[in-house]
This record gives sequence, structure tokens and C-alpha cells, in this order.
Amino acid sequence: MSRKWERMVSKNAKKINKDRSKKGIAPISTDPDRAVVFKGRSIILAAFFVLVSLFLLATLTKTDGDKMYWYTTCSYLIVGLFIYFVRRPYLKVSKTSLSKRGLARELILTPENIKEIVYSKGQVIIDLNGKSPRWVYTQMLNRFDVAAMAQRLKKFAEQNQVAFVDKTV
Repeated sequence: MSRKWERMVSKNAKKINKDRSKKGIAPISTDPDRAVVFKGRSIILAAFFVLVSLFLLATLTKTDGDKMYWYTTCSYLIVGLFIYFVRRPYLKVSKTSLSKRGLARELILTPENIKEIVYSKGQVIIDLNGKSPRWVYTQMLNRFDVAAMAQRLKKFAEQNQVAFVDKTV
């Protein structure tokens, strides 16, 4: 195909995918090896902030609380809800890399840095070379779809010659 034709196909595919995402339909793909994103929920950190907010609300005495006390209580509640609904943890699996959200940036992992990927019932563990901490994704704590994640990580491991251990069998 000519480059002009490829640009036109790409432009139309982007437009259709945008319309389909607004309707809640899965996007069409011009690239079968596009990155897959698995999203979870940060339950523990969100619950911590909500509980601090409830604690502050419960310890409010019958005397007049100043406006800063109410502002602090509401802020903790808003931060907890923000972390639960907006700042969701994820694992993005592309053809040649894995990435996740760190504290302030996206952490990208190449196959050379991965020792092995271990899949057991309810969790996926990505062991890294060196002193780096493992990446652990659980179904119970972070509400990830671990079975679908393991299938995609197995395909990633086969493509990039990374050891994949399945402990469910």
C-alpha cells in the first residue's frame, strides 16, 4: 500500500475506535500485537484514607469544630475515593515490554530484566533480576483478572524467551 493509503486507513481506524469506545464496544485493531492493559483497584490504600476520615469524624467533640478540621476530614475522604476510582493500578503488556504505575512515573520492564514469571492460583508474580522488588498482582487485594493476565503473560514469555512457571497444574 502507498503511504497515503496507510495514513488514511490509520486515521479512519482511530476515528472508528474513538466512536466505538464512546459506545462501550471493543475497538477494532489494525495491530494484533497492541498493548493489553489489565486494571485493578487499590483497596488497601483507599480504605486507609477513608478510615482516617471516619476516625476524624468520630473523634469530633461536641464543641465547635473549626473549618480546618472539616476541611481535613473531607480531604482524607476525597483522597481515598480518588485513589479507589481514578488512580487504579495496572499492568500493561506489550510485545516487548511490561509496564506499571509507580509512585510518580510509569515503570517499564524489558525482557532482559525479568528472571521468571510465576502464575499460581489467584496471583501472578514477576521476579526481576538483581535487587529489584518483585511485581505481585493478586486477585484478592487488587482485584486483577489474574487468569486473563496469566494467558497474556504466557504469550509474552514465549515471544521473549522468559521462563514462565504455572503452579496451578
